[in-house]
Amino acid sequence: MPAILGNILVIAVLVAIAALAVRSLWKSHKSNGGCNGDCGNCHGCH
Repeated sequence: MPAILGNILVIAVLVAIAALAVRSLWKSHKSNGGCNGDCGNCHGCH
């Protein structure tokens, strides 16, 4: 039984890290922080 709890804890930590990474990417995308490959609409291209 303790092995299962350890696995659940590790999976929960990995899910939390993945969620934070996705949230960071989403916020960056919404604030025009990232390039989408379309230089005609990119405000960061020179």
